[in-house]
Amino acid sequence: MGASNSRETSTTAGGENVRFKYASASMQGFGAEMEDAYAVLPDLDQTTSFFGLYDGHGGAEVALLCAKLFHVELQVHPNYHENLDIAIRRMFSRMDELLLQSEEWRTLVKPTGDSRSCIQHIFCPIVNPWYCTEETPYIPPENTGSSVSVAVTRGNQIIIANVGDSHCVASSHGQAIQLSIDHHPSDPDERQRIERAGGKIDTDNRVVREAGRVNAFTMILGMLATSRAIGDFVFKQNNNLPPEEQMVICDPDILSMEITNDIEFLVIASRGIWASLSRQAVVDFVHDELQFGETDLRLICERLVAHAQPTVFDTTVILIQFKHAAADEAVENQERVRAPLSSERQACSQRGALRSERLV
Repeated sequence: MGASNSRETSTTAGGENVRFKYASASMQGFGAEMEDAYAVLPDLDQTTSFFGLYDGHGGAEVALLCAKLFHVELQVHPNYHENLDIAIRRMFSRMDELLLQSEEWRTLVKPTGDSRSCIQHIFCPIVNPWYCTEETPYIPPENTGSSVSVAVTRGNQIIIANVGDSHCVASSHGQAIQLSIDHHPSDPDERQRIERAGGKIDTDNRVVREAGRVNAFTMILGMLATSRAIGDFVFKQNNNLPPEEQMVICDPDILSMEITNDIEFLVIASRGIWASLSRQAVVDFVHDELQFGETDLRLICERLVAHAQPTVFDTTVILIQFKHAAADEAVENQERVRAPLSSERQACSQRGALRSERLV
């Protein structure tokens, strides 16, 4: 999740539990900082695993906030246990809410000992002793945001949710299964919403918000290559429209799927992968590595990142390989534990009914 000035692949996670093996790798693009972030929690609770990839743009702050808080907020949502897909959907707008409230979220993604703040604290009273007492109105991140792709497993089900251009793909006998949607500004439904909200789409298929014209020049407030994202509030400022009708929205597409025995692995990747490789090409690469006997998923991730080069974009990949036999055994063990409890509850219920009959 950290930044690096080198172009060397950095493996940052890897491990396994009873249900799967997992690993990740990333490489910084040609930008000033690494803007990708991710969160891997194989044991979010006893039956749930969480994998989130956040592809930042215009800075890393929004992506880092999502990596720190998305899964935390998810766990405390009222629908987390009974309606997981509803809880996941709600988290996307929740991230925007946190970004809009105040700048307190920045303390989570920036070091507290910022030297620039220290210098300002020392010299500000000397230069202008009244300026420091004035409260500066909070402005949420206008041209900083993040695409999001999360995969949450519970039992034999997996739920995928995404906004933007980070994506997820599964492999079934070596065939790619698309599990996320591209949110391009040029798509008919997206274009219609963007234009109704006052935006435009340029020749490079980017969302454009104009500030007006000065002489012969058009003033641009913002440009974005995707039509859905967390943050990017310069595209969400039409006061006459609800959040879901703004130029750029954070409403995710959600897909759920059963993890059957033919599902071999899952790949979540940022734009740096998809800029040069198709979903089938990614599946082919990982499938071939596994077929040739490679068992270290970290190496496979590193090789996949290298295979996708060169690209100007930051590149991050998360690979999840399912352990079907072990997972089936774990589910059976859970059912064995639940069975005596269910029998005991049923017996208690019958005893309660019997007492009621006697009272009558």
